[in-house]
Amino acid sequence: MQFYNIERFSKRLPWGSVSYLKAGKGIPFLIFIHGAGNNAEVWMDVFPYLKDIATAIAVDLPGHGYSAYRSINGVDDYSRCVIDFIETLGVERPVLVGHSMGGAISIKIAAHYRNLSGLILVGTGAHLKVNPRLLKMLEEDFSGAVDLMAKWSFLKGISGDLIEKSREMLFLAGQEVLLQDMRVCDGYSGETDLERIKIPTLIVCGKEDVMTPVSLSMELYERIRGSKISLIDGSGHMVQLEKSGELGRMMVSFIRESIEE
Repeated sequence: MQFYNIERFSKRLPWGSVSYLKAGKGIPFLIFIHGAGNNAEVWMDVFPYLKDIATAIAVDLPGHGYSAYRSINGVDDYSRCVIDFIETLGVERPVLVGHSMGGAISIKIAAHYRNLSGLILVGTGAHLKVNPRLLKMLEEDFSGAVDLMAKWSFLKGISGDLIEKSREMLFLAGQEVLLQDMRVCDGYSGETDLERIKIPTLIVCGKEDVMTPVSLSMELYERIRGSKISLIDGSGHMVQLEKSGELGRMMVSFIRESIEE
């Protein structure tokens, strides 16, 4: 599906410029937050499914895509950056959509920030421990680590074009930023945040996700009161690339059924 009215904008925050993609029209606003080493463009295939019922905004986190670099020490730092971005935009009660590390950021924000109307968590969890061997590999063999991460991110046998797209995105982030992101994931815990989330929440995970397995999503579903869960057949970690249409339609249903206008 093609969608031609996707525009790029930027906002100046006190520490630098934040770049973002915007498409669609209407309320609610959906703020999309990408995962480790990715950028806003990873969400573009989902945008067409939302164009008539919501305004989609995908942000480049600091140091990713076209956003200025900023040293980040943990999920709390990223969360503050996203809140600053939302407030600079002047958006009231958006729905947060977070994938992987972006889901961790979204959980942290949703637990402490009241200007939200909903939450969509994709391939994430309340903890995102990273294999120490991968962290060491990112330091000593960046190219090899990127190849491994790109391969692990998709269902076995998926199109080589998607794996290459993911690989190029990780290389674009670069060694410093990707290693920073993976350390952020490794040090993250959202266990105490889950009971604080009081907004409509949709949890989505690919059934074949080996990066953030289904068990992590089930934990979110069990501990976030009133949440809904959808598992997607034939998908690994990168649901928004592997099954963009299915994910987009799930989001539409969730918005129509659960989000107040």
